[in-house]
Parts: sequence; structure tokens; C-alpha cells
Amino acid sequence: MAAPKTDLWNLDDPDLISAIDELPLWSAHFAQVLLETVLYRPGIAVLDIGSGTGFPALELAQRFGARSNVVALDPWRAATDRLQQEMQQYGIENLTILNASAEQMPFADSTFDLITSNNCLNKVADPKRAWQECFRVSKPGAQLVATENLPGTMEEFYECFPETLRDLNLHEYLAGVEKHIHSKRKPIEETRHLISNIGYELVLEQYPYFVLRYVNGTAFLNHSLIRLAFLPSWRALVSESKQAKAFEQVEEKLNAVAKSEGSLTMTVPVVCLDCHKAGVV
Repeated sequence: MAAPKTDLWNLDDPDLISAIDELPLWSAHFAQVLLETVLYRPGIAVLDIGSGTGFPALELAQRFGARSNVVALDPWRAATDRLQQEMQQYGIENLTILNASAEQMPFADSTFDLITSNNCLNKVADPKRAWQECFRVSKPGAQLVATENLPGTMEEFYECFPETLRDLNLHEYLAGVEKHIHSKRKPIEETRHLISNIGYELVLEQYPYFVLRYVNGTAFLNHSLIRLAFLPSWRALVSESKQAKAFEQVEEKLNAVAKSEGSLTMTVPVVCLDCHKAGVV
């Protein structure tokens, strides 16, 4: 059995950033519903939160055309450096890149007609503050479209992981798993309450979902998406001295599931939130 690769990539390494897809398969599932929900109007000001290496800011800038202005906001400078290069190569002139956090935006009140977030607002350190900032910088009548993955994301893994911790008598780490899930993926009821209290009207919720399939648990744990975006935080939930044994057993359990069912499936439920600020643009 091949143990999962545990190298910790440097997310400030330009060579690594250059290898990351502008729109990875993971983000693309969220992206389709976001782009279908956005209202297309000429000559508007658009803010994209968490643009990373380019999506959806590059796509929005091109779809809205030269009369509209798009701002890509992300504190990840290595990623936005690559976005700058892409923008220059594509000849896109209506896109501005800004390194800043969603919780403290350097914009005047009522600046934007449209705000988008492709699975980012639920990942910030202070979601409440970020949503408050979105409301502040939205014009009256503005639209905000945000996608998020929900608490049932990869439930197949999150059933196996606590079971493994119990088998190994590592009960002290179980609460940390639940806390981790909540920190990354808020229940929709909690998000609705937050949006309502801030002042947005939630006019539409859509619930698409997708699945990721792997030949077995070994392939899953060694996949670049998992190693880059998930495995480091999963391993951090267990003390370093216990990690190797815990994840070896997780891999065995997932491989057993794949053998029984013919492959390994990871389910990812998604919500797309279409929010409007009262008033007229």
C-alpha cells in the first residue's frame, strides 16, 4: 500500500503556483452555477472576492466587457502575481488586482453593483465581518452571488476518519474534527441568519452537488487537490506522532470501501446564494 504523500507545499512558491490550474476541476463545479446566476448588465463595477490565480475574475472581466470594471481581491500575493501575468497575456484591461482581505476592504461605501465569491466567503477568518464589508461596499440594488460547499462535503471521508480515531483510542481528537468541519463549512441555517441580520435579501438558493470518484483510498489521498487543499489540515487534527498510524488506517478503510463498492466516491453538496441589497442601482 502506498502511503499518502505528506510533503507540505510552499504556497508562496511561484513554480507551484504556476502549476495550479486557473480554474481547477474542484472550483469549476461551483463556478458554473455562479456564472449562471450573475445578472449581466453593461457598464457596472464588479468585485470578486478570493480570486486566487484568476477565477472567476478573469472570466467576469471578459464576459462583462470593456465598459465594466472588475476588481479581483485576494491577500494571496503569489497567486495574484500569476493573475497579473494572465491578465497581461490575455490583453484584459478592465481588471484591477488588489491584495487585501475580505474583512477589511479598502473601498468607499456603495462602490460595487455586483460582488461574487466562488467558495471563498465561507473560508475567511471572520465570515460575519466579511459579509458586513460586502454590504457596506455594495450599492443600493447590488447583487451578491456566493457559492459554498456544505457540511456534508466528503462525508465518506468524515465518517471514516472519526471511526479510525475511535479504533485507535484517540478519542481526544474527535471534538477537533467536528470543530474543523464547522470552521470550513457552515450550516446553511447559520449562513441565512447571518445574511438576514446584515441586511441582504436572499432571493434564491440553489443546491447542486457533484461527486469525485477515485479508484481507491490511496489514489484519493495522493491526489494533488487533496494534498494541496485538504490533507495538511486533516493531519493537523492529530498530533504529529499519531499521524502516520491514523492515516495509514484511514487509507486501509477507504480502500476496503472502494473494493466493496467498485470505486471510492466523495460527495460534495453545494449552495449558491443570490443576495440583493435593497434599493435601485
